[in-house]
Amino acid sequence: MMRRLFLLIFAIITSLPVCAVELPNNIDFDAVRDIPILEGGRHKPLDTFAGEAMREITGRWNFNKQDPLAYLFSFMISDEWLQEPLFRIDYLPLKEVLGVDSSAKHLSYNQIISNPGFKELIPQVSQKIEHGAKLNRLENEIATLYHKLILFQEVQSGEALTIVPPQGDDQEAAWLTINHAHGYSEEIQQSLQDAFTNLLAAVKANSGANFNNYGESLKQQLAQLNPTLYPPMIDVAREISYNHTRPFLRSWIFYLLSFLLFLFALYFKTNSKLYWTAMAVISIGFAYNTWGLILRSLVSHRPPVSNMYESVIFVGWGIILFALIFEFVYRERWFGVSASILGVGMLVLADILPFDPNIEPLVPVLRSNYWLIIHVLTITLSYSAFALAMGMAHINLGIYFYLPKRRDLLAKFSLFTYRVLQVGTVLLAAGTILGGVWAAESWGRFWGWDPKETWALISLLGYMAILHARHTNWIADFGTAVCSVIGFWLILMTWYGVNFVLATGLHSYGFGSGGGKYIIGYLLLETLFLVGVAYKYNMSSPPAPPAQVQEENA
Repeated sequence: MMRRLFLLIFAIITSLPVCAVELPNNIDFDAVRDIPILEGGRHKPLDTFAGEAMREITGRWNFNKQDPLAYLFSFMISDEWLQEPLFRIDYLPLKEVLGVDSSAKHLSYNQIISNPGFKELIPQVSQKIEHGAKLNRLENEIATLYHKLILFQEVQSGEALTIVPPQGDDQEAAWLTINHAHGYSEEIQQSLQDAFTNLLAAVKANSGANFNNYGESLKQQLAQLNPTLYPPMIDVAREISYNHTRPFLRSWIFYLLSFLLFLFALYFKTNSKLYWTAMAVISIGFAYNTWGLILRSLVSHRPPVSNMYESVIFVGWGIILFALIFEFVYRERWFGVSASILGVGMLVLADILPFDPNIEPLVPVLRSNYWLIIHVLTITLSYSAFALAMGMAHINLGIYFYLPKRRDLLAKFSLFTYRVLQVGTVLLAAGTILGGVWAAESWGRFWGWDPKETWALISLLGYMAILHARHTNWIADFGTAVCSVIGFWLILMTWYGVNFVLATGLHSYGFGSGGGKYIIGYLLLETLFLVGVAYKYNMSSPPAPPAQVQEENA
């Protein structure tokens, strides 16, 4: 067993890309980390730009556990990086087109740019893009890879570093590069170029002291060029703090620890210290989650719910929020058990699914912080409530499977699930109506049967039907649990399916692709689970009484 484990670890380590080019290891890049750059329509610190560039090229922010700024500056001083396997490729059909081994994760710039299959497809993809034709998945992957190559070229040449503010007071004006600081005097341009050249020389010499001196000098020169266009340095500092504290990673670690503690608290029911310890730990995770959302809001100057990555993080936060509220009301450990593992799942999924975690400017249709707060936060919180109800329903169905005679537990869980469903339905109804009001303001009509609107209405009607059936006893405790699980499938279609499957409609800001295998896998597992529980339920349920007895009972 140990030998197999050793071989597995060895295979993982040896499969990681090893760079032959040596990175500067005697330099602290803090001197330039907070230099602002205008990229992608947003001011951000150089630290963020380097991390995002490395994530786009290699798939990892801290590629090989190195500071992305070390790569950024090393790219500019050495052509040896053209031979290094940096560009991550996961899509198997693309590997087949390129004729590379399916196990290869990263290819070098030279491998790709000289590849016959790549050179043959690029003109075809470019032509389709020029004519506005829709690309298939393979063509999208080709276009994405080409964009990575362009980004690498621009970083190497320094053309990607738009760190020089232009003259004037136009906040929308493009920023300039060191080598093309047009509008400034020749003296200023030469001074900037000398400072940057000395900075690169310090990197090449691996001199930390020189790098700090030249870095501080360059930063001061840039800040003095046009202070009116420079972003507040407190915003830059916040973004760097967000990058390096990694609050969502810390959050799900605490959620996972609280899940284990809640399980122990359930086993040792008389030990109240375990319960309150679990509550304290989940509260720490919730605090990190909250701090991450606040930092992201302060950096982006908007609520953190404008794309799929942010909404998944926010739904995880909302699940914990509702669980803490219900825990303080009912003093039950089960809300904590369900919410903590769901919180872990949401934050981990946000990282592994193909969602863009970059902080981007809002598209025009979303440029209203008022409606983002009122409509989107309300809708997203309803998803949190329905996810918590789904988690509670799973526990309820687990009791049906393993402890079918514990009617007291089953009734209690059915009540808890019902209460959470009520909260979610109220929020979804309010959010849907408010969305119509926003649509009337933005598009001139309250309702237009857009796919997002239609599926929001379907979800609302579905949950209203579940609540009505539960209230009128059309479905009993078991049926409520099953419907809570199936009802969340409607939310998945509204939340994920419209954006990533249908990919059509006026809500175009949320479109994407990928991750379908995870959703399909989840639905298959849920179906098998429900079938198994239903079979066990039917086998263990007592036979129905004769009709005469039923009439007498009635």
